[in-house]
Amino acid sequence: MRSSVISTSTPFPDARSDCCRYEKWLQWFDGPDGRLVPIRIVDTAQSLYVTNTKPASEADLWIPLIELIWQRLSYRDLVGFTHALEDDFHLLATSAAKLEHFYAVRDSLSHSFTASFVRAEVEYILIVARSIFDLLQEVVSRFWNDHINLLDEPRNRLKKQNRLPPGFARVVFANDAPRTAQELTDRFALPPTLAEQYVRHAGFFASLRAARDHIIHGSSNPGTIFVTERGFAVDPKSTLYCEFPWTAEHHYNENIVSLMPWIANIVVKTIASCTDIVGALGHEIKLPDELAPGYRVLLRDPMNSALMRLLEAIDGKSVWWDEPADPQPAAPQAEDPPQDSAES
Repeated sequence: MRSSVISTSTPFPDARSDCCRYEKWLQWFDGPDGRLVPIRIVDTAQSLYVTNTKPASEADLWIPLIELIWQRLSYRDLVGFTHALEDDFHLLATSAAKLEHFYAVRDSLSHSFTASFVRAEVEYILIVARSIFDLLQEVVSRFWNDHINLLDEPRNRLKKQNRLPPGFARVVFANDAPRTAQELTDRFALPPTLAEQYVRHAGFFASLRAARDHIIHGSSNPGTIFVTERGFAVDPKSTLYCEFPWTAEHHYNENIVSLMPWIANIVVKTIASCTDIVGALGHEIKLPDELAPGYRVLLRDPMNSALMRLLEAIDGKSVWWDEPADPQPAAPQAEDPPQDSAES
C-alpha cells in the first residue's frame, strides 16, 4: 500500500498563541500493527492528496474521474489501477510542460529538431489518452465482475457467464463493428444507462485508437509540424486533423492552424468520456461510501500549470503558445468544496 498524505487546516498552538490557524501536511504509512502511522512533512511535490480546505496551490487539479475512483472504488485489487491512472495524468501534465519548453527554446535549435520533438510528444499524448481508457475499463470490469451481485437472478447469472472484458475496445466493438446499447445489455447484463454511455463515447475512442494505431504501426504520423513565432501549427486538411472543427481564431494563415486546440480536445474528451462512464456506473449501482467523507481529492504536480494553460484552448482563451496566460491559473472547483489536506 502506498503512503497517504493529509494536509489539514486546524487550530495549532505556537509560541504566540494556542489558536493560530495554518496549513499542515500529514503523511501516513502502514504501521507494524496494521494501523496507519502519521508523520509531519513540509510539502509534497507530485501526488494525489485529500483536503477539506482550499487547494494547497491554485494549480492543484480536481479531476472528478480520479476522485470518484479513489473515494469509492479503492478495493485492494483495484488500487493499483488508480495509481496508474494518476500517473497518466502526471504524464499529460509533463507533456504540456515539454511543449511549452520546446516553444521557449525554439530559436536555439533548428526548426526540424523542434518539430521532431513536438511530433514525438503528439504521439505520446495519444498513447497516454488510450491508456486512460483501458485503465478505466480495468477498474470498471473488475468492480463489475468481482464486487457486484445483481438482485435480478437471471441477469446476475448472465453477468457471471459473460464477464465484462478488461479492454475498452473489447466492450464497445465486436469484430470491429460497434455494439449497440441493447447488445451491451443483452450480452453483459449492463444497466441501460451505463451501456448508453459506452456507446456514446465509442466514436471518440475509435478515432483515438485509429490515430494511435496508425502512428504506432507506421501507416501514418502526426504530419508536418510547422514551427512559427506563435507556436506549433499543422495542416488542418491532413489525415490526423481533418475532422477537428477548426475556427478562424485557430488559423495562422489560410494553410495552417495551431496544434494546441487539437491536443486540448484529446485531453478534455478523454477525461469527459471516462468520467461519464464511471459516473453512469455510480448512478445505477450503489457504490461504497466515500473513503474520506467531506474531502476533495486533488492532483498535485509542478507541471499542472502548463496542463491548465493547454486546456484553456478549449474555451478559446488562448489557442497559441505566445498568448499571455495567468501564471497561476485557478484550479477547477467543485460546486460545494468541502472543508483538512492528505496524499495517497
